[in-house]
Amino acid sequence: MFTKQELQVIGQTLAQKRDWITKNINNIEGNAKTQMEQNLHTIESVMHKISAQLRPVANEKTTVNHYISEKAISPIRQAALARRNDLVPGQIRVLLVDDDQLICELVAAYLHEAGIHLIDFANDGMRGISMMYEANPIYDLVLCDWNMPGKSGLEVHTAMRAAERYMATVFILVTAVTEAKQIRAAIEDGVDDYVIKPIEQDKLIKKIARFFPHLKAPE
Repeated sequence: MFTKQELQVIGQTLAQKRDWITKNINNIEGNAKTQMEQNLHTIESVMHKISAQLRPVANEKTTVNHYISEKAISPIRQAALARRNDLVPGQIRVLLVDDDQLICELVAAYLHEAGIHLIDFANDGMRGISMMYEANPIYDLVLCDWNMPGKSGLEVHTAMRAAERYMATVFILVTAVTEAKQIRAAIEDGVDDYVIKPIEQDKLIKKIARFFPHLKAPE
């Protein structure tokens, strides 16, 4: 028997799968399309049953607790955090957003040495936002330059957090900014961490390893 929170997580996951199939089914032909149609029918059926179980009973009494509690972590975020903690380096999907190609190549080389190989690149903030929204599966880590033409790193971060499925994705700013007040404001805005240019490999990997337990941090 699933708890209400578990059913909500399952429902959200199935909704994302349903949306992906609906978006892509017309691009597939033959037996694969037939299989996807069957999967879609099954998903819709399961989601209907979940909705019925989550629907409140008419005479069900609600208990009101008259105290202020800490803000609860949503079931979706809980599931996303648990998934992130289980990732091994080879499973971590990374998006590098920087208008400097040399920086992208340098950071990619550092990540490759640490065992992270699933890396995509965006050469400006707008492209980075577009790639995040189109990604399936989502990115687990976004390394983004702060100062770029068009959309800044903070604007990319805001756009990412606006998507519920990216609530647990790690966002690290790569920046030449060393002003403590600006960095503190970025952290308070929800940025997970930052890396100062010129980038040092050990420091970069240590910061990433804070969020991915299976990534070995340098001594």
